[in-house]
Amino acid sequence: MSKKIIDKINSGDFSRKELENIYSNAERLGHSDILAAAKDALKQIDTRSYSKRFIKPIRDKVQEIIHEIADSNNWAKWEDNNVGNGIKAGGAMLNGEELAEYYISYRHSSWKRASYLAVFQHDEESAVLYKVRTHDGEEIIVETSEKATELFSNAIKTT
Repeated sequence: MSKKIIDKINSGDFSRKELENIYSNAERLGHSDILAAAKDALKQIDTRSYSKRFIKPIRDKVQEIIHEIADSNNWAKWEDNNVGNGIKAGGAMLNGEELAEYYISYRHSSWKRASYLAVFQHDEESAVLYKVRTHDGEEIIVETSEKATELFSNAIKTT
């Protein structure tokens, strides 16, 4: 039965709405082969709906993680930040290199470059990772928010 449905999906027999229903049913019933075919077909039929259903939740999750980090460490509103406060969309996300990337940055007036902490996810299947760059060092990618927080905390010390 799955093969027949997949063949019909691949031949373009279903509308976007029908594909969304097929995807939901396959997800509920655990038919991963149908899930993959329906997801690919949805991407081809309507990239906007695809993005809304699959990409936006990932970006929202990544943005929520960086907000939690910034809020729990009082890193959202520095008085002496020379690059502007707040959570920003990363350039790698804006130019399509990363599926999702949001960051916070800090630059003291005595530094030439800013330090930043970014949360990113490369694609739909990859894990969330963290990038930290110090104002005087190189970029480091780590797997946990705890390690990223520690590195960034050390990077922004001005004493």
